[in-house]
Amino acid sequence: MVLFKDRTLGFWIGFMAASLMLVANIVFIIVNHGDRTFSFITFGLIITGVLGELLVLLKNYFFAPLLPAVSFGVALSMHFYLGFPTLSDVVNGVNFIGGNPQAVVIFGIAFAVGTIAALISCFMKQSKSEGVTNPVHISK
Repeated sequence: MVLFKDRTLGFWIGFMAASLMLVANIVFIIVNHGDRTFSFITFGLIITGVLGELLVLLKNYFFAPLLPAVSFGVALSMHFYLGFPTLSDVVNGVNFIGGNPQAVVIFGIAFAVGTIAALISCFMKQSKSEGVTNPVHISK
């Protein structure tokens, strides 16, 4: 519990975003694995973002909160890149591409919420002691 002692709202927003993305990713692979809209690239990028959030938890690197936001954003883009042809079938009233349009929309919304939360988090302080330095006094 020492890892969570000094955390701010920014950290908790990022942590909840990573948790949402992980759960949505697992449900997505269970429900939609055989569908055209599923991609191992999207799956891998979300896992990379979750691991990036673990880096935020374990280390206090200034760039660490940006890693989940970037990974989640690219995963969201890949999800919609693969899903928009399926949605165009619904709009045009044909079944040319195929796929599950409900999964594209539902998981797209979940991935978008997680991505936006991670983006918000990366511009906030992650710990209360962040930016506080101990001055070093050099005596002559």
